[in-house]
Amino acid sequence: MFIEALLTSIIVWLGFLDKAFLHTFLYRPIVIGPLVGLVFGDLTMGLQVGCAVELMFLAVIFVGTAIPPDETISAGLATALACATGSVEVGIATALPISFVGQIFRQTRNSTIYEITQRQVDKAAAEANPKKVILWTSIIPSVIEYICFGVPTFVGVYFGASYVQAFIDIIPPWLIDGIAAGGGLLGAVGVALLLGSVKDKSSWPYFLVGFLFASYLGINMIGIALIAIICVGLNFYADKKKSQDEEFEASDYEAENGDRSYCVVEKKDLWRTFKYALAIESGNCTTRQEADGFLQGMIPVLDKVYDDKEERAKAYQRHCELFLTEGRMASFCIGISCAMEERNAKVGDIDVDSINAIKVALMGPLAGVGDSLIHGTLRPIMAGLACSMVAASNYISPIGPILFFAVMTIVGMGVRYFGIFKGYEGGLALVANLQEGGMLDRLTKYAGIAAFTVCGGFISALVYVTLNISYTQGDTVIALQEVLDGLMPNLIPLLYTLLMYWLIDKKKVNIILLMVLTIMLGIVGVFVGIL
Repeated sequence: MFIEALLTSIIVWLGFLDKAFLHTFLYRPIVIGPLVGLVFGDLTMGLQVGCAVELMFLAVIFVGTAIPPDETISAGLATALACATGSVEVGIATALPISFVGQIFRQTRNSTIYEITQRQVDKAAAEANPKKVILWTSIIPSVIEYICFGVPTFVGVYFGASYVQAFIDIIPPWLIDGIAAGGGLLGAVGVALLLGSVKDKSSWPYFLVGFLFASYLGINMIGIALIAIICVGLNFYADKKKSQDEEFEASDYEAENGDRSYCVVEKKDLWRTFKYALAIESGNCTTRQEADGFLQGMIPVLDKVYDDKEERAKAYQRHCELFLTEGRMASFCIGISCAMEERNAKVGDIDVDSINAIKVALMGPLAGVGDSLIHGTLRPIMAGLACSMVAASNYISPIGPILFFAVMTIVGMGVRYFGIFKGYEGGLALVANLQEGGMLDRLTKYAGIAAFTVCGGFISALVYVTLNISYTQGDTVIALQEVLDGLMPNLIPLLYTLLMYWLIDKKKVNIILLMVLTIMLGIVGVFVGIL
């Protein structure tokens, strides 16, 4: 068990490093679960628990300074305990409590430990010392991540598995079956939360499109995803017919930015900026958030454009101020700030206070776009698609998690590249054109269409419930579930999902409470014999 515990702790640690640096979404349960399953030689168990925990946190978004229950340590430790005991129900039952522990650890880390490292970054910035900035922004926080999350995971797996197994041995079978039944309904909470996160509610008819195609025609989630793409394409074509989109040519960049003959920043400097800016969410303390990562991203350009060390130190200190937006979209602010710092250093016609002012002005809009499109739409859709692919394979194929990881990595890195290179090249003109041309509004609309269509398909793929109720008509015993399926396939999963949506979106009921109540519903249903 020592080796399994150690490897599990390393996987969880890599997940937290992914949150801080690459953000390839390796930290999501749909990826962490199968990796831990492989460590224990039980991929099927890893896929089962990974999917179950992913559905619990399907559309939970880390917005602003709020810290939700942590899905990474939850998935890693819950999967390990499930593999050690041979019970997927153990993973489902322990996932939520473990996520609360992770939430407490993250809050403590951000409000205490990273406040200390922040002070050291301030000192390094005053000295314009890039090595010390990197030390306290990237290297030391990486070690802290293992202490805060890797070590507890190791302890939980190494010492906790035997106690969990002893507890499992004494609980009645109906309780285990009830947890499994409740777990089958948990997908409804995740789908409902995703529906509530879609900003454009006018796309509700597409939810019915996805549901009807999946439930009545039996089209799998790959097919539903293709239908969603077709729906988006038809809407794009219709919008294009109404109004021809204006192209923003390179000449427009030049017109907005004027003479660029003073520029000394080269493509290799921007690639270094891209690499350094990967730490945008590393060492984030409560009072400064992404300031350390932002400063580290600026180092290659600041060191290139400022020859005077005193001026360079002032520039370093400028970027130690509070900064918070969606991590991938932050690259636009970094690219634009690079262009402004270069002009200030070489031309001197920029008010340095305006550099931070523009960063602050862009934080809200960029956060809204990144949170809604990346975390609120693309990531839940791809995660739900991955879960449905895993379920369709009877929990033996990892193709779904691999596809999820690949797509999210490409999108995340693509946004970062575009933000830094085009942000530097186009400056503020780029953001202005995106806003004035209505592109952001159209992207939000198309994301809503795709989300509603796919969510309709998720009902049949991710929400499971079978009624164990029958009645006698003459000499014939009729199962109620068969009657309901004859009226409308997946009727109860649909109704339960809509109920969860109403409670979340209209009544503002806490999702954690709904998860707990859903598990309890499964337990009670099995106990009284209706499930």
